[in-house]
Amino acid sequence: MKAIGRVLCSPTQNGSVRRGGILMVAALILPVLFILSGFVINLAYLQLSRTELLVATDAATRAASRTYSELQDRDAARIAAQVTAAYNRVAGSPLRIDPNTDLKFGYADNGNSSSRYTFTELSEAQLNSGTRIANAILVSSSRTPGSGSGPISFPMPGFVLPNASPITQSSTAVQIDRDIILVLDRSGSMAFKYYDWPRGTNPWNTDAYDAAVQAGLMTKQTDRRGRVTYYYARGVSSDDYQDWAWSDYFNLGPPPKSPWEDLKIAVRNFLDILQEQNQNGLVGIASYSSSASLDIHLTRDFAAVAAELDTLSPSGSTAIGEGIEEGALGLFDPSYARRYAMKSLIIMTDGMQNAGIDPVTATNNLESQHQVTIHTVTFSTGADQGRMKQLAKAGNGQHYHADNGNELIEVYREIARNLPTLTVE
Repeated sequence: MKAIGRVLCSPTQNGSVRRGGILMVAALILPVLFILSGFVINLAYLQLSRTELLVATDAATRAASRTYSELQDRDAARIAAQVTAAYNRVAGSPLRIDPNTDLKFGYADNGNSSSRYTFTELSEAQLNSGTRIANAILVSSSRTPGSGSGPISFPMPGFVLPNASPITQSSTAVQIDRDIILVLDRSGSMAFKYYDWPRGTNPWNTDAYDAAVQAGLMTKQTDRRGRVTYYYARGVSSDDYQDWAWSDYFNLGPPPKSPWEDLKIAVRNFLDILQEQNQNGLVGIASYSSSASLDIHLTRDFAAVAAELDTLSPSGSTAIGEGIEEGALGLFDPSYARRYAMKSLIIMTDGMQNAGIDPVTATNNLESQHQVTIHTVTFSTGADQGRMKQLAKAGNGQHYHADNGNELIEVYREIARNLPTLTVE
């Protein structure tokens, strides 16, 4: 039988073949890796440039918005945006924007608190006439062939990504500066204190009167026939006597407050919230009874606003419409009001309109000429909630009702919390 022969490669020949195969694979893979590396490097650089553009645009927008708020000057806001943008580098170069074309003034509104803000550009004619107030600034930026900074240049040109990929960005800042006039009811009903005496605590008897005489709140006189008459001591009112009877004689705790006293506490809480949130708001007071007055002009001095409350006292009728007119005068007094700030009236009453111009007419007259947000607050069951709701609707605001002093405080706190400045997009 013939044996089949075998041909075996030597160890030296086998190693050479393997090394040749590895070199061929490496020759194919290395260029691919080089191309992929170029792609990854350029992609990372593009993402970095986009982030830098976003940061620079946001900074320019915020600078413009803050300048516009503080100086009430559109040209100053444009310069602030341009200068701030140039301080920020994008892809190694300062960001250059055209303040005349890349910056727009407009109005941002979210419709309701749960929806997204939308920006509507306002024309120069609208801005100059004052028919619409700009509360938002939109800044657009780009690194494109036609932009001030030009296109970006990649560190690995020619690899997958184009050498000058355009990137764009926009940012909108909403700076809701508020000029706020509190329109307060100081009619006679605001002074009335209601004492709901518990059973067995009648202050209108001789035992209570005699105790009041001992306390110096009353005097006692007896005529020839032995009949006794009690009089309030000099400077003591019926409310003073009942307060004493409530807290000292019957030990019922702090006496009830008048609506006016509750209102003063509520307004001070309102001012405290504005102060704590560092809102850029000015506040003034108008008040009304049989007629109305502008008691303190728009100011940042909230302590002065609170102190002004102590100079007012309730009496007379309820001329809500005249209060609205006085409040409007305060909102648009050029010596105190800011031209580009949002305007708000917060109107409070505990009763029914019974003097002067109808408040609905006064509100319609105001809204036909200006853009003013009107919030209304009714206090006590006797207040005209229906009419006050009409005013709030006409002024695109909210109506609030409080049945007691604690609820009134919370209403004013809620209104203050809902006034902050916002930044969007």
